[in-house]
Amino acid sequence: GFVYFFDDTSSLPLLVEFEVELTEQESYGVSLSINDASSASATADPDEPAEFELMVRNAGLFKDVISVDAPHLPPRWTATLFDREMPMNLPCNLTLASGVIRVLELNIVGGRAGDRQTIEISATSLSDPSKNASVEAEIEINQEIRAYEAVLELPDLMVVNRTHTGSIKIKLNVDEKISVRIEAPPDLLVMPQNQVIAVGKTKSGVGEFTLMATRPGRFTIELVLHDSYGIPLPTERAEVFATDTTKFAIVTGDGLLYRALALSYAEGVNDTVPVITLTGGELDEGDIEELEDLPLAKVVILGNESVVPPDVEKLIEEMMPTERIGGDDICETSWLFASILWPENTEEVVLTGTDEVVAFAAYEKAKKISAPLIICSSPPSETSVAALEDMMDRGLSKVLIFGGGIDQALIEALKDAGLSIEEAT
Repeated sequence: GFVYFFDDTSSLPLLVEFEVELTEQESYGVSLSINDASSASATADPDEPAEFELMVRNAGLFKDVISVDAPHLPPRWTATLFDREMPMNLPCNLTLASGVIRVLELNIVGGRAGDRQTIEISATSLSDPSKNASVEAEIEINQEIRAYEAVLELPDLMVVNRTHTGSIKIKLNVDEKISVRIEAPPDLLVMPQNQVIAVGKTKSGVGEFTLMATRPGRFTIELVLHDSYGIPLPTERAEVFATDTTKFAIVTGDGLLYRALALSYAEGVNDTVPVITLTGGELDEGDIEELEDLPLAKVVILGNESVVPPDVEKLIEEMMPTERIGGDDICETSWLFASILWPENTEEVVLTGTDEVVAFAAYEKAKKISAPLIICSSPPSETSVAALEDMMDRGLSKVLIFGGGIDQALIEALKDAGLSIEEAT
């Protein structure tokens, strides 16, 4: 308002006239700079911030609220403003008088090593949103140097149409999840147990896979690896060799009589056949590793389920084909074993009783002359007779008796079948 002072007064009415000239209109404006420019760039290590200085100015003639934001922030990237070390999340509203400048620190943290992004920072007048300004911050995240080590374990020799196990062990010294893609030719089938391997700062990660070759040959296998950000790790390559074989192993119980049966064949007829005996009715770790590593087409299980339990058979079946040769007792098993495995034109067998001491000596005799060992002290069953007749059809003509303890009825049955009976010397 106005106050007027007069020296004297007049009786006439006073007229006061005012002339008002409008010199300015309502005006809002925003000015924004980053590192004293319209754009700036910086590099930073993974998980470390790239730092910028942001200057916001109210360029209008009136007090205003200016909103600062990063409207198009990429996924896994974060931006934070600091005003005198006090963090402020975006968008951040600043109340500024006309012409006032606020200097803020801008920290931007990147998503992954090796990434590069250009991020827009905007400032907008909330009184007049058409008044705004923007700057650009270009950030490059340095590549992360990690201690990387990969060990690829593959079988030395594969057997056609038999499954084998391979593995890769990865050491990265960081908590990470590694994706694995396996590439192999069509004749080498590969199935990973899992497609993601978790590794830790102090713990290596292990991924296993199953391999099977459908034909003999040498094959190249590649494991293509990426971390959780999609950054590739070195591709691991190796060769495997597959062969077609008829080699087999014999697995039997730890009793002396069954070991004698198995070894009479392995040492007397086919010295390429390994014999593995159970320990307490189970396969130990060393036996399992041996079966996995040997180039075997199958495993022959010698003895019924009381000699080699079903869970052992199931364990072996997961590695390769199995064939069980076992009768109701060791007598039937002996005849079946000789009938199935011994070659054509086997002319004689060594027959002994179930006394272990005598059977051990009989095994030595059978091994020397490459003859089947028959451990039996009772008359033959139908199963034993069928196996005996099969052997006679293929050339068996003589039975060598070793030691006593053999039922006379068995000897008579063998004579009646047309076999000659002699004492082993």
